[in-house]
Amino acid sequence: MDIVKNEHGTVLCKWHHDLQDRRGLRASLRRSTTITEACLADGFRLLLLQTHTLWNIERQEWRFTALALVAAVAAHIKSIDERKTFAAQLGQKMNSRQAMSELRFRRLCEVKKPDDLLRQLRRAVQLLNGTVNLSSLADDIFRWCREADDLHQHHRRQQPHTEFIRIRWAMDYYQAEHQDEKNPSVSAEQE
Repeated sequence: MDIVKNEHGTVLCKWHHDLQDRRGLRASLRRSTTITEACLADGFRLLLLQTHTLWNIERQEWRFTALALVAAVAAHIKSIDERKTFAAQLGQKMNSRQAMSELRFRRLCEVKKPDDLLRQLRRAVQLLNGTVNLSSLADDIFRWCREADDLHQHHRRQQPHTEFIRIRWAMDYYQAEHQDEKNPSVSAEQE
């Protein structure tokens, strides 16, 4: 079940489009190197006002951090491509190599702190030349923050192992490589 619903994805995409035309707001987010800095950025406040139902839920403070992460990373996205999940995009072939190397992918999966996740995701967006599935990325960030909060609270909710974000990332990442091998014309079109 997605945390970022279709209506949230639509709002995020509209906000991202508006952000492209308002360079000052985008620049305020692009300069943010920590979650705190992102929360203080003008571009984040604009998103905050538009996504009230996504982050303002009682006893789920982690949603605020997740939204700040989404805003700070989205400021680096140049265009939105919804054909594959974010993790599958990282595993897809670009110039005969995976967009993100397996070593970098492992580093992304091993991140424990939100500020480190911000740094790794920004690098991931760069490796994808700024073309990312924003809704998928946002949902992944929200899942990551929820799981981090669950671990911090010392209680895991009962959910299938395949629901954990790192496992889902790994499945999508490694399957993308095999999908490219099965459909060489698709990966050739992307290059």
